[in-house]
Amino acid sequence: MSNTIVRQSLLTISVLSGMMAVAHAAETQTNKDAVQLDKIVVTASGFEQDIKKAAASISVLTQEQINKKAYRDVTDALKDVPGVVVTGGGSSSDISIRGMGSAYTVIMVDGKKVNTRSVRPNSDNSGIEQGWLPNIGAIERIEVIRGPMSGLYGSDAMGGVINIITKKNVTEWTGSIKLDTTLQENSDSGNQYQTNAYIAGPLIANLLSFKANGLYSQRDEDKIYGGYSKQKIRAGGAAFSLTPNDDHTIDLEYQRSIQNRDATVGKSISPVQTGRNKPANSLTDYYRTEYSLTHRGKIGAVETHSYIQREENENPSRNMEATNTTFNTINKINFDRHSLSFGGMYLKEELDDKGNQLSVGGAKPVSNLDRYSWALFAENAWNIVDDFTLTTSLRLDKDEKFGDHWSPKVYGVWGLNDNWVIKGGVSTGYKTPALRATVAEWGQATGGGQSKGVIVGNPDLKPEKSVNYEVSFNWDNLDNLTAGLTLFNSEFKDKITEVRTCQGKNVGALECDWLGEKFDFVSLRENVDKASMRGAEATFGWKVLPNVNLSANYTFTDTEQKSGVNKGKPLNEMPKHMFNTTADWEINDQFSSWGRINYRSKTSDYLSRTAMAKGKPAYTMVDVGVNYKPTQNIAVAAGIYNLFDKEIDTATYNYVLDGRRYNLGVTYSF
Repeated sequence: MSNTIVRQSLLTISVLSGMMAVAHAAETQTNKDAVQLDKIVVTASGFEQDIKKAAASISVLTQEQINKKAYRDVTDALKDVPGVVVTGGGSSSDISIRGMGSAYTVIMVDGKKVNTRSVRPNSDNSGIEQGWLPNIGAIERIEVIRGPMSGLYGSDAMGGVINIITKKNVTEWTGSIKLDTTLQENSDSGNQYQTNAYIAGPLIANLLSFKANGLYSQRDEDKIYGGYSKQKIRAGGAAFSLTPNDDHTIDLEYQRSIQNRDATVGKSISPVQTGRNKPANSLTDYYRTEYSLTHRGKIGAVETHSYIQREENENPSRNMEATNTTFNTINKINFDRHSLSFGGMYLKEELDDKGNQLSVGGAKPVSNLDRYSWALFAENAWNIVDDFTLTTSLRLDKDEKFGDHWSPKVYGVWGLNDNWVIKGGVSTGYKTPALRATVAEWGQATGGGQSKGVIVGNPDLKPEKSVNYEVSFNWDNLDNLTAGLTLFNSEFKDKITEVRTCQGKNVGALECDWLGEKFDFVSLRENVDKASMRGAEATFGWKVLPNVNLSANYTFTDTEQKSGVNKGKPLNEMPKHMFNTTADWEINDQFSSWGRINYRSKTSDYLSRTAMAKGKPAYTMVDVGVNYKPTQNIAVAAGIYNLFDKEIDTATYNYVLDGRRYNLGVTYSF
């Protein structure tokens, strides 16, 4: 870390410390009795439970924490969570957990997956998934599980799970509308404007309620090569909730979202030609429509939660349409010392893609792909003694193309005393190859306009697998201090990698032949690698005063390839060290302030799609802000982000992050 970064970090810590000292001396502030409430989570088991008893490493971002800081989106909020890394920048940020790539993280809304990666093959336009998530005004909390959760959530949940819990329908009308603006100090960076709204209330008392949300967000295009494209998001949805009695609730929900990305040569696209094609403007549209029917209820001693979901995703710019239809059910029965959960899942995936580059024997290229899978799972939480619970689970997945796969888990939670909770266990994860990846007659276009390449499917691919070992120590003095330490190790095998089978010597000469088609290069997907991810996550919370809070976390991550030509080298582009700290000061009933520091060490060298690539330098970001509530219904938030104007550009980091910027948001709620 440079001396400049050290000086800036020390200065910011001094400012935060000064805030606390002033708070301590402020005798006019209103001291409020501290009431400690246990956090309730649902993601670890599918049903509500105390976070201390959850058989997983889990973090929660509350609505209060989200509202205090003018987060641009959920991605910004997740930067403060231990073990979570926001990779990339500009228009291509994505989320990784515990050293696993972003494709190994499941993102859900109210327990239902957001699954749109099939309409952006080769991971083009990363960050699209985050654009489908609810607006900040509709979010009750965000739960993040670090480590495999395939036993409950199936394929893809190898790295972890992010579950956005939205506000529930209420017994009286309530709502909010927020206007938000972010202005850049650098005139070459694009400003952002956002409006979101939320409303909920009863249509028929104690029987039928309604909620709706809407979002309009626009980010202007940067005049920086490799910077942010122009981005526009329009989203809206509605849900009806029927409650015939206290034991049953039925929700019918509809959500529609549109994302547009517009990049211009001479602005965010460099005019310099580096390949066979001249740089050209890019306009990409994405559409997502979701319908769902959900039932939550209690039948005798059995709690039940079931839903059917249809997700329609479109990328008309590339003539792609994907549809996912899911049915999922989970049920729970409580006995004297056992809590038994069981259920099943059915998934139908359909893809229509006109982008296949291979036409075998002159025939029309394959364009329609589909497959189905189903699963059965069971979990038993056995309270062996009052202070120790052993959770065991087993999931059977049956895939049309890959057959059976078993995912076991064993996890213990020991409440050593009122202050200490020790957790630990072994869990497994797996990920099935994408639809295109296993079709021999499928050739996915690649090369980014610089060359004409193709990635060919392989019917012999196997699912990727992982085994995770972890132990955590959690301490709470039941007054004003909390701390935790988690150690983890994940073994990863059968990683799918692109292997270059032909590389032409001259770009544009099309010297590689595959099934009668000519290309500059040809890659084939293969299971080739084993790898390990290990690390530690430390957390600390201190209620310095009744109105002053300090929280911090540190994450150490180390990845290593265990086989292949790059054996012994890192796997993913991860910072080895991450440190986050936040201070909050509630000055009085109307005013509060906050500050935070996010440090990312130099990232390791990493395996890109086909070869090793260099890591990126370290950086530190500092943000500060204030909140003002002039009336019960109006809240004003202002913040300065990247306070010291740290420059993150393509020349040094290969991506762009915003410099110093100023945010102002006004929320009216009722």
